[in-house]
Amino acid sequence: MEKGSVRAIALAYQTATLTYPSFEIMELLRPLPFERVLELLLIMRQSPRPVKSPLNYLRRAIQEGWSPETMPEKVDRHMEYVEENHYIRQGYTIDQAREKVQRNRR
Repeated sequence: MEKGSVRAIALAYQTATLTYPSFEIMELLRPLPFERVLELLLIMRQSPRPVKSPLNYLRRAIQEGWSPETMPEKVDRHMEYVEENHYIRQGYTIDQAREKVQRNRR
């Protein structure tokens, strides 16, 4: 299936979450290959805790390249925030700082 099949993405999202996807979620998922969309929805479905913000969850899964085999790892968000601010003060952009923090975590 090609990228951007809005109906297929909406149906898959509804199957995984029992709710209709928001416009923002559709815009996030539409450029992705359909197989990747299904993987992301499976990851969200397998989450050990309820997903409070599907949009942020999916953004992070895409950004960090999560796969269904990826085990969730506990992250100290406060420490991550402090590190990001440290890099921002050094002149990095927000995206560069976030990327640097994620690379340090691995």
